[in-house]
Amino acid sequence: MGNLVKLVGINIREIRKMHKLTQEELSEKSGLQTSYLAGVERGERNITLETLEKILSGLEVDARTVFSFNNVDPEEHFSKKEVIELLMNLLVERNIEETKLIYKLTKEIFETYKIDKK
Repeated sequence: MGNLVKLVGINIREIRKMHKLTQEELSEKSGLQTSYLAGVERGERNITLETLEKILSGLEVDARTVFSFNNVDPEEHFSKKEVIELLMNLLVERNIEETKLIYKLTKEIFETYKIDKK
C-alpha cells in the first residue's frame, strides 16, 4: 500500500491509544471487525471514505486530525525510500523561497556532518 494509507493507519492507531481505546472498543464504536481495523492500522487496508467516516466517528475526531502527520516518526515506520517521499511531499507544500532555504540548510547540515565524521 502507499504511504498515505500507512500514515493514516499509524495516526488512527495513535489517536485510538491517546483515547485509551482498545482495537476491540474502537471496532465496536465504529461498527467494524477488529481484524479489519487492525489491518487499517497497519496500513494494509485501502479503506473507503465511508469506512473512514465510521472510524472518525468512533474516535470522535475530524478528518484533519487523522490527516495531520506532524507527529509521525519516519525512522520508526518507513524505509529510506519512503522517508524521501515524505520529504518530497513536505517540500511540495512550500513556496520556492522556502524550498531553496531548506535545500541550503540541508546541504550545510551534510557538510557539517562530513567534517565531524573525519
